Order: sequence, then structure tokens, then C-alpha cells
Amino acid sequence: MPAGRPPKPIEQKRKTGRTPSTDSGGRKLPEIATVTVLPMATSVPEPPTDLGLEGRDLWEKTWNTAITWLSPISDMKQVESACRLADDVALARQVYRTTRDVADGKLLVSLSDALQKSLTVLGFNPVSRSQLGVAEVRRATALEELIRQKESRN
Repeated sequence: MPAGRPPKPIEQKRKTGRTPSTDSGGRKLPEIATVTVLPMATSVPEPPTDLGLEGRDLWEKTWNTAITWLSPISDMKQVESACRLADDVALARQVYRTTRDVADGKLLVSLSDALQKSLTVLGFNPVSRSQLGVAEVRRATALEELIRQKESRN
């Protein structure tokens, strides 16, 4: 892992930049229109039948939260992997709470780290979303909000 502070998210660079298209140093920021478009999910896909409670919960939350940037075509296996890790973390936590064995604690930490990395790959923090080039957090305009409300009624 590289040393130093993590990169500043693009949405923050836009907010503090000289203009909406340049950062504070005057360097050009990526055009919003250059983002590659993958077909997004229109609803929560069916989870794998063998997922446990934690995995199913993460499946629902993941697709409901990231439905605008996750694609069922390209991201299904990565989401499934994260959900399986969530099940493994829950089981490892239960075992460690029972045994208090150092080896079980190390396994829990290792699985938790793997889950965090998996969620980062999926874009579940501002830096990873900006590195993926898929999303910027910004306030919706009044017109966008009206359109969203109209679409949610249909």
C-alpha cells in the first residue's frame, strides 16, 4: 500500500477547485460525461440461495445503496464474494466470542479486513468511487428531485 495520505475524492476537488472543471491547482478534472456507462440494475437481483443471514442483509443493502453504479453484468460475482465474506465474518465473530482463542481472533481480523477491501473495490467510500470514476456526491437540483419523485411513483 502506498505511503502518504489517500487521494482527495473528485467531488471534493470540484467543490474546492478554481472552477467546476479544475482543481485548486488549476489542473483539469475528468469530464463527468467521460464516465463509462454499464447497464445498471433496475431492481435488487435475487441473492444466491446459500447465503446466510449476514450475507443476505449485505446483498440487499449493497444493491439498494449502489444500484446506480453497480451492474448486474459486471459486478455480480464481486458482490457475491463480499456477501460470503460477511457470512464468514459473522461466523468467525461467533466462534471467537465463544473460544477467545488468539488464532480465532486473528482469523476474525483477517476476514474483516478482506470484507472491507471487497467493499472498497465495490465503491463504498468516496475515494474508491472517485477512483472508479462512477459517482460524485452532489446535491440534487430541484428539477432532478422532481424527476426522481415522478419516476419513483411509476
